[in-house]
Amino acid sequence: MEIEAGHGGMQSRDIMLIRHGTTAWNLEKRYLGHTDIGLLPEAKQELSSLREQCSDITCDALYCSDMLRCQQTLSHIASSQMGQAKLDARLREIDFGQWEGLTYDQLKDNSQYRDWIDAPHEVTPPSGEPWTAFAARIDSFMEECLMSFSPILHSRSINVPKVAVITHGGVIRYIVSLLIPNQDFWDTQVVPGQAIKIRLAGDGDSWVGTRLTFP
Repeated sequence: MEIEAGHGGMQSRDIMLIRHGTTAWNLEKRYLGHTDIGLLPEAKQELSSLREQCSDITCDALYCSDMLRCQQTLSHIASSQMGQAKLDARLREIDFGQWEGLTYDQLKDNSQYRDWIDAPHEVTPPSGEPWTAFAARIDSFMEECLMSFSPILHSRSINVPKVAVITHGGVIRYIVSLLIPNQDFWDTQVVPGQAIKIRLAGDGDSWVGTRLTFP
C-alpha cells in the first residue's frame, strides 16, 4: 500500500487510534475477532480516565468499528459525539475462524498456530480471514478516511485536524505499522481502553507518521 497524500500542499492531521474496553474474552485471554460480545459491566469505570482525556478534544471526523464492544466504548468516552460517528465494518478485528474463543494454552501445541504467530501475513487460521483480505479492507479505510484530501480535514488555521478511530488491537497494530517507519505489526502493544496518537504529515506525495503523547 502506497501512502499517498493525494493533493498538493503540506497537510497534517492527528489520528487517535482507540482500542475498545475490556470484554470477558479479553480478561480470559481468548482470541476475539468477529464474535460480537459487549464490554464488561465495569467498563464505564475502566474507561473513565480515557473519557476525561477525550473530554476537551473535538474531532473533525470520528469512525468506529460496527462491533458492539466498540460502539459501547464510544458511548462511554464520547457520548456527545455519537451522532457524528460513522460505523465502518472495515474496522473489524481479523476473523480468527476456528480459533475464535480459544486461548494461547489451547493452541500453543498446534503447528499451524505457531506458524501463524511467526508469519500472520502468510498463514490463515482454519476457516478464518486471510491476511490479504484483512489488510485490503483496512487499506481501503485508510486511503478513504485517513489519508485522502478532505475539505473537512484541510485547514489553514493553526489547529491540526483530529480524526478518532475506535477499533481493535490487530487493526491498530496494522495501521501503526503502515504509518510509522520501521514499525512491525507485533511491535505495537495496545491494551483495552488505550489510545495511541499519531501526527501525520503529508507533502502532497506521501504521508509520514510520528507517535505523540496522548492526549
